[in-house]
Amino acid sequence: MGLMLGMVYSVSAQVNFGPRVAVISSNLNVKEGVASVKEGDAEFGYQFGAFLRVKVPVIGLYIQPEALLSQTNSTITSGTSNVDLSFNRVDVPVMIGGKIGPLRINAGPAFSFLTKAESDVSGAVVDIKDNYSNTTVGFQAGLGVDVLKFVIDLKYEGALSEKFGETITAGGNSFQTDERSSQIVLAVGFKLF
Repeated sequence: MGLMLGMVYSVSAQVNFGPRVAVISSNLNVKEGVASVKEGDAEFGYQFGAFLRVKVPVIGLYIQPEALLSQTNSTITSGTSNVDLSFNRVDVPVMIGGKIGPLRINAGPAFSFLTKAESDVSGAVVDIKDNYSNTTVGFQAGLGVDVLKFVIDLKYEGALSEKFGETITAGGNSFQTDERSSQIVLAVGFKLF
């Protein structure tokens, strides 16, 4: 009986699961050289969902998939008009990492599934989801630390695959953007077990 309890404890000590929230700082990139179109400053978005961390004791690494609902915004100035863009996605990063002292170092692919994309020019909201790919692949890399039951990570995310918008028109200009902008992610999770 003691051996079975020891085995159950050993397995549970190798798996962590819990909720996760994040603040994102992102900037949408204009992909064409249109003279009167300017990219806006980085804007904040958010993510929330869950993470699962599985430790692989033989090699000293862990695998941490996450499932997150994300919302990001960007503003682009075209002529005298501001174009407000918003994107809702389901993001699934799969981080592989290890520990060096108290720090965790991790990196891995990040899969993104677009659920909603809209542009707002002077109060006219237009669905632009068809201008973008439904799925894209990016990468994340960063550092983290575990404090008590809290999981804290600072990561950079970039694009590996891109799909440009066919056309977004505002202020008399048509331009293309990259929906998967580079972003900084500050995330906090809580280990339920």
